[in-house]
Amino acid sequence: MRILTALLTLALAACTAPSASAPATAPTGSPAPSASPATSAIALPTPSPLGQLMWRLDIPRSRDRYGLGLAPSGRVALAVDLDAQSFAFFNLRGDQVGWSDVKGLNLIWWTWLSDSSGLLAAMPATVDGRPTTQLVVFGHDRGFLKVIGEDPVGPDDLSLSPDGQWLAFATRCCPRRIVATRLDGTERRVLAASASILSLLGWDARSRVMYADSRELHRVGLDGQARDSAVIDLGLPAGVNAVSARMFDQSPDRAGAFIGIFADRAFPGAGSNNYGIRRLVGDRLYEFTSVWGIAGWLNDHEFVESRMPPVVVDIVTGSTRSLGVSDDQLQPVVLSGRILLAQGNRTEMYVLRLGVDDHYRALDLPGNDRCCPGPIGDGLFIFKGEDGWFYVVNGEVAARS
Repeated sequence: MRILTALLTLALAACTAPSASAPATAPTGSPAPSASPATSAIALPTPSPLGQLMWRLDIPRSRDRYGLGLAPSGRVALAVDLDAQSFAFFNLRGDQVGWSDVKGLNLIWWTWLSDSSGLLAAMPATVDGRPTTQLVVFGHDRGFLKVIGEDPVGPDDLSLSPDGQWLAFATRCCPRRIVATRLDGTERRVLAASASILSLLGWDARSRVMYADSRELHRVGLDGQARDSAVIDLGLPAGVNAVSARMFDQSPDRAGAFIGIFADRAFPGAGSNNYGIRRLVGDRLYEFTSVWGIAGWLNDHEFVESRMPPVVVDIVTGSTRSLGVSDDQLQPVVLSGRILLAQGNRTEMYVLRLGVDDHYRALDLPGNDRCCPGPIGDGLFIFKGEDGWFYVVNGEVAARS
């Protein structure tokens, strides 16, 4: 998610949540050391009306200049107040668990950390007399604003380590660099540098950073030792070079991943735009031909593929198996627990229980139109209403009705 500089000029000082007994005041002056993390950032709504189809969350609703969005986990909400120039973080009970006040910095973009613990942002700065862009982190579980890097490419070129302590990012040319930085701002390490293209991919199961150049995929440990490094050929024909590469999904156990490759010429398995997908398992890349998306992961290495009817795919072996669903008229879009949700259009949605149902049931939502379901586990989905409120829908109840 991004805020255009024309809309908002920001300065951030992230704080812990205010106490219930006294009003809190924003800090002034230079950012202070990290604040204590909030402890209830992923609390579920209470009480949970388990037999109820739908209920509204006690989070402030969106309005004209007060925007609301969800973290990747679906269990933290972020409110952006353009008039007060502030960020506020809420758990699903409606408790404010953090906020960031604005004091005049010009944010170029901002995005969530993948573990939903806070935000990353880029802002213009002058360092040693030269203009640059600084990468900063802040938020409800990440404390006060900290500068952790310089000259990041953009919000799509960031990757959080498995332990949540390091961030890898790519820098602009020249030279291009792959950098790992501690999120507490205490250490940065340059892992690779090149005058040609370098594409950050992510982290593997051994906490090594993965990146690609025009011909190879590299894995490198944080200590830079050769014993922790590995190189895998991208499998491109002679004379064909990768222009960019991106890891667009990875199994929960990091045993497998899908890598998308743009090349300067056609190559086996690529479409008309010279883009092809490879399946990475261990130290080998396999050609991957499926054009369907991933509705959700069933376990560490199996996912539900969004085809009609849906099937289960093992990312490690590449094998598929049936889910016993005969309905081939609807394409599933998201999975929560055992509830698979399909969306016919903006207002028509359907659910089924994996292992129980062989066809979808219509999801009848009363009231105003709703869209964009987000899974939060246990068969529950969050919808954003046209009235600006967030609602939770119980897919288990819907599938039984």
